[in-house]
Amino acid sequence: MALGVQCGIAFMMVLNLLAEQPTPARLAGALSASVGVFALQLLHCLPAGRRFRDRHGRLSLAVQAALTYLPMVLCGLNWGGMAGFLAGSTLLLLQPRLAWPLFAVEAASTGLLAEVLSGDVLGVAWLTTSTVVIGLIVYGLTRVAELVAELHRVRAEVTRLAVDRERLRVARDLHDLLGYSLSAIMLKNELTYRLMGRDDERARVELSEVLTITRQALADVRGVAWGYREMRFADELDSVHGVLDAAGIKTVVEPLVEVGSPEVNTVLATVLREGVTNLLRHSEVRHCRISVRRRGGRVRLTLSNDGVRPKAPRVRRRGGGLDNLTQRVERIGGSLTSIVDREGWFHVVADCPVEAGREVTVSSRCPERFEPRPADFAR
Repeated sequence: MALGVQCGIAFMMVLNLLAEQPTPARLAGALSASVGVFALQLLHCLPAGRRFRDRHGRLSLAVQAALTYLPMVLCGLNWGGMAGFLAGSTLLLLQPRLAWPLFAVEAASTGLLAEVLSGDVLGVAWLTTSTVVIGLIVYGLTRVAELVAELHRVRAEVTRLAVDRERLRVARDLHDLLGYSLSAIMLKNELTYRLMGRDDERARVELSEVLTITRQALADVRGVAWGYREMRFADELDSVHGVLDAAGIKTVVEPLVEVGSPEVNTVLATVLREGVTNLLRHSEVRHCRISVRRRGGRVRLTLSNDGVRPKAPRVRRRGGGLDNLTQRVERIGGSLTSIVDREGWFHVVADCPVEAGREVTVSSRCPERFEPRPADFAR
């Protein structure tokens, strides 16, 4: 837009010069100077010239000043409109503490030259005013164009980040929700295969559970597609207990504790599911214990197992299940830690706040302390 204004003023200047019937040399000089000013104005206004302006902005501004004031001696007031572009470039290229005083000096000096060349008071007022107005127009239109371009860039970046965040959510949810279901289906199918012909009734029970888990997996996929799926910790606890039992893992589960709000329920259910999935995939487990306790305004889930391989390197792969769980827990103000104790037990501990103003009730079957003994794991 600023370039359009410049083209219009340059065209009017040429028409005014032609009306005075200038000599060919005078007209050629004026046209050459206007082309130079036009080229410099391109560098000063277009985003593509930012690197040039950063390196040579003051030098190009000095050249534009020369191309502005020197032709004014030959062309008189007809050339005075070009001073407005110099004033606009000054505001664009220099720091405000220097630009605005120079802007005022350029407006005043243009009026002074008009006084020297013509002595016409109206001409002086017109040229001074046009310098200020054109300079502000050039500066304002260029800044608006820059802000619009920046707005489009920011919007594109926000869109890209939103797409990346959605991709991460889908990947995380598929890993956390479907990993457990597929592992459970595999284990129960293996158990059913071994039971066929020996205990058909038990095999039918296992197959019915496989169907239930498959339906749940389908619901999980739909939940991932819709962006959120509410889960109940108690239901998930019953499910993982059955899967661990089918895998031949001796499990001690602390009696049920209500864990609080639906959001906390969903997060802790996801932690339990992903923890059991990792337990089944990545360790040699014989014993497992699951503990849920309330302390003050927080609830703590502890999932422990004895399946740590003694010589296995303890290197966590970034972006894996535990990292996903950590992000989920931290999102509701909690924390997740994983440690290996001296006895070789691996513990995943999720500590989350309980919804404010809501009491967490403990089943009457729940003991005050959870201290599993070796006899707890006896068949």
